[in-house]
Amino acid sequence: MRTRRLLTTTRGLIMLLALLTTAFTTMPAAAGPPSAPRSDRMLASYGGEIREAEPRADGYRHVDTPATLSKLSHLHNDTFVYLIWDAPSDWDDLRTEFLPAAQRQGLDVWVYLVPPTECSPSRCSRPFTTDYLTWAKEIATLSTRYPALKGYAIDDFNHNLGLFTPNYVQRMQQTSKSVNPSLRFMPQVYNGTITPQFTDAYAPVIDGLIMAYRDDPYRNTQRTDSLRAQLDTASARLAPHGKQLYLMNYTSALSGTPMPPTPQYVRETTQVGAEYTAAGKLGGTITYILPLDPADDWRNDNHAHTGTGRLSLFVPAGVPTPSGGYAEAAQTVTVDPDGPHRIRFQQDDTYYNGGVPTGYHLKQLLVDGQVVWQQDAALDEAGSYKTVEVDLDPYVEGKTSATIAFRLYEAKGVTNFWVDTLIDDVEPTGLSVANGGFETRTGWTLSANSRALLPDFDIYDPQRAVRSYHEVQQVYGVYRLLFQARSASVSDDARRSLTAMADLVVRDFGGGRPEPAARRAAALGRAAKAQGLADLARLAAEVSQQLAP
Repeated sequence: MRTRRLLTTTRGLIMLLALLTTAFTTMPAAAGPPSAPRSDRMLASYGGEIREAEPRADGYRHVDTPATLSKLSHLHNDTFVYLIWDAPSDWDDLRTEFLPAAQRQGLDVWVYLVPPTECSPSRCSRPFTTDYLTWAKEIATLSTRYPALKGYAIDDFNHNLGLFTPNYVQRMQQTSKSVNPSLRFMPQVYNGTITPQFTDAYAPVIDGLIMAYRDDPYRNTQRTDSLRAQLDTASARLAPHGKQLYLMNYTSALSGTPMPPTPQYVRETTQVGAEYTAAGKLGGTITYILPLDPADDWRNDNHAHTGTGRLSLFVPAGVPTPSGGYAEAAQTVTVDPDGPHRIRFQQDDTYYNGGVPTGYHLKQLLVDGQVVWQQDAALDEAGSYKTVEVDLDPYVEGKTSATIAFRLYEAKGVTNFWVDTLIDDVEPTGLSVANGGFETRTGWTLSANSRALLPDFDIYDPQRAVRSYHEVQQVYGVYRLLFQARSASVSDDARRSLTAMADLVVRDFGGGRPEPAARRAAALGRAAKAQGLADLARLAAEVSQQLAP
């Protein structure tokens, strides 16, 4: 569900806030610029850079620095995490084009490297590939020339601990910090890795951890209800070591999932990350491959038979399921007493037609709890929808209503058997089925008796990337207002007033009240302008416009 921070008001509190807002918009200019409190928070975007349309003379599509920085400037992030992996030219693009321009724009930069498990003869972080001691030295050297380069990270660190032992990481840190003591290294891991044993061993040799959130151990980007618990536990384990946690939330598809995260999912996870950062519980929050060019929205494909929607019944890879487990979509339908009664639908699954192992995942249609059709996923050729038609007369005779359900059933539990069942275009005869094409999230009740099985609507959204960008833009804009107000170079009283106004913007926005948040942001902009804070005033005006309906 959407994260909401409810602001409870009384008539007296409303009057007080109105008086405060009036006072803030007319406050006198500060007598002098006292030192502002230091803020180490990070609102970051990782990957998703825009590439030039045509290859250069070397045959590679280079990073389009002007286009990428233009999109980032409107996103309100303060940091970009630059991935070196897509082309051998990435390192040179960073050194000679992107980093100098980002520094001029006031944008901090982190370098992101891939580990040995993501390297192949044709693709790796180049030019130094898996020589991470050289990477540490070269990144540190570059950071002395461009102070906007704040640190570096390595992906899937936890899958490569054979190389990245505490001793090896310590050598990396000694190498980089001998060149630039302030350069930071933060590996990326998943929640299950952040055990007391891991933090005891690695916290002394790292500067923090990036935790990529997924609904562990269920490996999906469809549920968000475990996010806060994961953040609380992981940050608590780092706290005794004086190290901070950084959230990475998926805004593009996680490999091994049937669909990309929805814009609502992007908003919820981004907002929790920003909220925790503002509260000092996190060092920052990072969006994972938010597409800056909508055409690059990876794996946002239409998997429907017709239209844009279909039903997904999903078991992730590496997730154990119980025998008797199921996920289903059910609907109570009206039965025409005159008949005949049939149902026709399209079905498919993602498992290959290898013939074995059988007897695990069963695709089923049930009427009032009775199985009326069944197909073993391992025996059904994957890759194209197949038409199924079932005579329902024996199961609904004499009834005025019945409950039909499409189900993925675990005849035997699995430990690692990825499958996504696809159902679409339910066409009834003698029955009244609503939303048979799964074009909306209505008509069907989704349920499962195990969190290891996920029923969901997969509705293709050609504007997903645009909408996800807009969700992040709003969240980052609102929280960056708060961070800039907190660190404004004005008198202490003025800073407290600006911060109080920004906090009200955050509260209204988090409470699902964008119109009041937009008005408060506009008022904050006027107050900032009166204080001579041009950057804060400009940001507030942009945020107000972006929040307005």
